Amino acid sequence: MNLSIRQWLAERQIEIHQIRAFSLGQLAGVAYRIVQDMELKSLAPLDVCTLVEVLELPLGSVWEDINVIARLTESLLRSLSEKKALKRNEGTWLAFQIAYLQALQQVIQQEVSLQKPWLNRAIIPTPAEILKELIGKLSLQDVQLQGLLKTLSPGKLTDTQAEQALSVVADSLLVQQMNNATVAWLIANGAEDLEAKLLTQRLTHSLSGYLLKVVAENAPQLAQLQKFFQLGSTINISTSELGALGTSTNSTVGDKIDLCRENYRGILLQNLSTPLFIESFALKDIYIPLKGLVSDKSNSPSVSVDLKKWVQEQLADSETIAVITSEPGYGKTSFCQIWAAEVARELYPVWMPVIIRLRDIKYGKTLAETLNSGFILNTQVNLSDWFDQEHSRCLLLLDGLDELPASSLGTRAKAIFLQQLIEFQSEAKHKIILTSRKNTLEEIDSDILLQLQQIIIQPLEQEQLKQWFQQWAILQSLPIAQNFFTFLKQSGLFVSNSKFPELSALVRQPLMLYLLGVLHRDALIDDEIWQLAQSNSTFTVVWEIYYRLSRWLLGYPAIGGIKTMLLRSGSAHIHRTQEAIANLLSGSHPQDLLNQMQAIALQILHSDRDQIHLPKTSHPHTLPAFYFKTSHSVLLVEFSHPKLGEYLCADAIADQLQILTQQQKDAYGTLMFCLDSPQSVAQHLYKLLGYGVLTREIKQLVIETLLHQPKSDFSLDLLLQRLELFWHGYCQGRWLNEGIVHQAWNYFHTLNNPINVEQINANVGINIFLLLCAGYRVTKVAFSPCGNPDNVTEFYPEALTMLMGKLAILSNHVLVRRILPQSLIGLNLSGASLSQMMLAKANFEQTNFSGANLSYANLAGANLSRANLTGANLSYANLNGANLSRANLTGANLTGANLRNINFETVNLTNACLFDTILNDTDREIATVNGAVFSLEQFYTLKKLLSQKSLMSITPSADKTEAWLHNHPDIQGLEGLQGETMVSVDLYDDDDVEDETVFSVNPNDYD
Repeated sequence: MNLSIRQWLAERQIEIHQIRAFSLGQLAGVAYRIVQDMELKSLAPLDVCTLVEVLELPLGSVWEDINVIARLTESLLRSLSEKKALKRNEGTWLAFQIAYLQALQQVIQQEVSLQKPWLNRAIIPTPAEILKELIGKLSLQDVQLQGLLKTLSPGKLTDTQAEQALSVVADSLLVQQMNNATVAWLIANGAEDLEAKLLTQRLTHSLSGYLLKVVAENAPQLAQLQKFFQLGSTINISTSELGALGTSTNSTVGDKIDLCRENYRGILLQNLSTPLFIESFALKDIYIPLKGLVSDKSNSPSVSVDLKKWVQEQLADSETIAVITSEPGYGKTSFCQIWAAEVARELYPVWMPVIIRLRDIKYGKTLAETLNSGFILNTQVNLSDWFDQEHSRCLLLLDGLDELPASSLGTRAKAIFLQQLIEFQSEAKHKIILTSRKNTLEEIDSDILLQLQQIIIQPLEQEQLKQWFQQWAILQSLPIAQNFFTFLKQSGLFVSNSKFPELSALVRQPLMLYLLGVLHRDALIDDEIWQLAQSNSTFTVVWEIYYRLSRWLLGYPAIGGIKTMLLRSGSAHIHRTQEAIANLLSGSHPQDLLNQMQAIALQILHSDRDQIHLPKTSHPHTLPAFYFKTSHSVLLVEFSHPKLGEYLCADAIADQLQILTQQQKDAYGTLMFCLDSPQSVAQHLYKLLGYGVLTREIKQLVIETLLHQPKSDFSLDLLLQRLELFWHGYCQGRWLNEGIVHQAWNYFHTLNNPINVEQINANVGINIFLLLCAGYRVTKVAFSPCGNPDNVTEFYPEALTMLMGKLAILSNHVLVRRILPQSLIGLNLSGASLSQMMLAKANFEQTNFSGANLSYANLAGANLSRANLTGANLSYANLNGANLSRANLTGANLTGANLRNINFETVNLTNACLFDTILNDTDREIATVNGAVFSLEQFYTLKKLLSQKSLMSITPSADKTEAWLHNHPDIQGLEGLQGETMVSVDLYDDDDVEDETVFSVNPNDYD
């Protein structure tokens, strides 16, 4: 005979939904009465089968009651133990039911928040009064389910089986029986077979966490279970393992159970059931061990090592911070989540893992205060209390140095924070593991970096890829996994000498491999996407992947080259069914949802934080979980992953830029721009681009988005013209004078972006410059940032000098990493004033410097190959080590310049003045052959003559020029001193002029 709580309540005319709001004391009263009844009927604790009571009913009638049934079961456990101490098998039986119900409730709630289609079949809206009448008649009549439920009721758990359940949990006979019944229940409620198994597997991932919570909160009643969860003074870690982790073997642990610590451990384990994006499976189901290269300060060759093993070895080093670096999408955050759960389960109480997302912190007076602000339990406990405890060391996993909130201190905030961490670590009490993007560390002073132990996560290798596809086969199906593997292999992306090395590295990123798997699973990707890489950059392929994902999510018809979906049976194979799309859109048009997504993306971007608070009137549940994570309790929203966020931000920026080209007719039928006045354009751009500097990825995705717009609706040339007009006004300081910057400042401060007016003005100038450079490069036209040198009123020779000066307001990193290496290629800087500029290692390939003033400029190590320096003033410039391959310095003045370590073999030095230059004898001879003159008097005489006639009409009579052209017949078509076309070579004959790849490793062969 079993106890039926529902029947017991019904007999007393108590509806279960009535006790949802009961206090702990009120539930204890109900439990006490139930136990009294059990005594009268001679029922034992093993006769309590509340899980079976839940699984007997349809989900629609019971899912909201699962939590209260679990709470009531917990009260029964306490009440029963007051009558008589529970045996271990009895305590285990009740604890597992409570924990299993809580885990089941979590999974169901996650599915509801994701609006999964199977729930439409499971939860049919029914009026409350009708549901009340039918509640007793709604038992599921599934034969298989009823048979499986009989294995759980009444409970038959021996002491040996109880010990097995406590030792191995998910692999125990008890949990397997519960899982089998749950799978059958989910299928009976409308879930598909594979879907039900994946949901149940997710449940078991969190079961240990809920068990830990139940045992910790009921420690006196479940005293015999404590040792299985490292509660109290018991340490279940071997002596050898303790030594390897850098902790003495005679460590003592307090006898008292710290509920906050135990509940936090439980949370780390419970989070393992979180679905991956909108999948039925969790991160743990697809995660594979990562490898990395240790950053060796001696620059000796590094060997790829297992990331987890390396980090665990770092636990023995109590004096230095370990840093895990990579680009987004390589698995830094995933590793932290998986490893923190392992530490909580296996290495506690020697190590107490604490994960803090640095995006969540608020800067405090002390480091402890700062870290505590980002701790999820900071309302219950102060982290400084844990730091001060002697018996257990904290393992601080600080995720996302690059995501530190914006500060009025700018980039200095990161350096200060790092210095605080180093001082904290030097106390040798706890251990810090930090994650960061690679480029963020490049902004930090080298002296600080020397105090860190770094490892760089590497692209997936052969064995890792095999493991990933094995996992994919389990989560999808063997044919799907095999087809996906064959698709990538036949594209040549697994071989070491791939025709597309950047794409080969791309598919070895865990995130991108998964996203490609999603598209291939749903038949939205084929060989055509790789063909894009043959004539375009890698960013074109990346954009296409993101674009197809957005269309896949919203169920757009097949447009823009996307083929119609190949419908397969079962939502386990194709997730974006009409049901799923209808649930997401909730009656709205896809474009309306896209507009909402773009608006939120811009707010996140403009806040310069990775999350924002929404107003109370917002409805965050309408945002797709594939792109956004929302916290309904505090109305917080953030991107589900930074890489997906980059695409949304780029899409939103491109959409806002297109507004500049939109036109309408006025009342008289005259066509005019929607944003017609210069002031309205400036206000629009300052609000759009003043938040910070566009990342390289967002900039490229913006350009790709614009290039894919229908030509009937959008003109890139027209946009560039309007941006250039704005740029000219910017160079004159017009927008600053008219107060437009202050209007943008008010907007950004409403989003808690601490940026100041000068920074906003600098950001806008740099972003417009970056967009103009990239846009004109696409159109094969040289951008002239200084304007037209032939028109004095439209020429601003100091424009670039002014821009470089504004960079000092922000960060030297922007100049060194963004402007100098990639944004100056092919510009028209004719007549520009760049005197005394620091341009060392700048990339000026194919740039036109004709007539420019570069005197005293530092161009050491600069790339000036194929540059036009005709008539340029380079007097006393530092050109040491510069690349002048095929550069044209006809008539240039290099008086007193440093010309060491330069190869002059292919340099046109016709009539160039090398008076008093720093030059060795060999190079002097080559320069003479190439047409250089070494006398100021001779140079000025020639210059005077050449000013009267074009250079081309005089050149044939110059023997030195004829000799130079004879030696280099491939360089022809030289024009006059003031001419802009110096060579017949197409300045933009290389589509990959701007190499922006972030991959540095050639992956191993994978055949």
